[in-house]
Amino acid sequence: MKKSKIQLFKEDWRVIVKNYTLIVAGSILLAVGTGVFLLPAVLNTGGLSGIGIIGEGLFSFDPDLVVLVMTWVFFLISLLFLGWRFTIKSLVSSFVYPLALILLMRLPAIATETTKLFGEGADMATKLIAGVFGGVFNGVGVALTFRGGGSTGGVDILVVILNKYLRLSYSIMSFVIDGLIIVIGLVVLKNVLLSLVGIMSAFVFAITLEFVFVGKSHAMTASIISRTHSEDINTFIQNEIGQGTTLVSVMGGYQKDEYTMVVVHFDRSNYARLINGVAKIDKNAFVSIEQSTVVLGGKFESLKPVKEGLVNIKKKDEKDKT
Repeated sequence: MKKSKIQLFKEDWRVIVKNYTLIVAGSILLAVGTGVFLLPAVLNTGGLSGIGIIGEGLFSFDPDLVVLVMTWVFFLISLLFLGWRFTIKSLVSSFVYPLALILLMRLPAIATETTKLFGEGADMATKLIAGVFGGVFNGVGVALTFRGGGSTGGVDILVVILNKYLRLSYSIMSFVIDGLIIVIGLVVLKNVLLSLVGIMSAFVFAITLEFVFVGKSHAMTASIISRTHSEDINTFIQNEIGQGTTLVSVMGGYQKDEYTMVVVHFDRSNYARLINGVAKIDKNAFVSIEQSTVVLGGKFESLKPVKEGLVNIKKKDEKDKT
């Protein structure tokens, strides 16, 4: 009994170290994307960096210091309205991200080169490159932070508060707040092209985040119904595709006939083999295939404990359901 407890403690300790490593690494990458690419190029993509650009344009404040101050303002707001349980998720990132950002923007060797490359003298093509790389670095950084069970905090705190107390759609409010920051930046900077590049960078960020955090899995799920060849299809999948299956008893809604449905999770590289094999066995089989967001266990990614993170699943408003 004592041995099992010790083993469990060691396993949990490794998970904790892994999670915090991901959060720290993600926060540093976020700082790189912001401090090396976006802020030197004055690209407003919304969020804290967008507020930093607005602060610089209106009051000549250093954008990295604006990010530092606003990070902790939102942290305290989160603590007040959302409680410690939620706020603790952004604690590590609230330290690492702004400090890494300040370091990157104030080290002479880095600051001089980034200003020379992406600053006022840079052409729009160079700004575009900065937008792409900034979006990619930020997307990977936020994704790693989420995978470690953390949160980057920032303006997302406002979105969560509005969602909690006013029942406003998370996705819509996130779009509105970031859009408002971008529009204010456009008014302050009076540069339409820079604003368009910033919007493009925001899209690159969203796509990267979706791919790294949500779309990492290459798994697909197939549900197959055959009137007479379910067992043959089951055998084919296990022997030829090399995947385990689940057999489910189902009933047709029209004639009330009973069938056996074969359910299998498989790597998308086996898509053609699966379809061709099932078609060869029973060309009249009913096959439904879906992209799986996450599949854990078996021959896929191992099932490990994770900390509860800020996973933002986009939901429609209740009005959309009616």
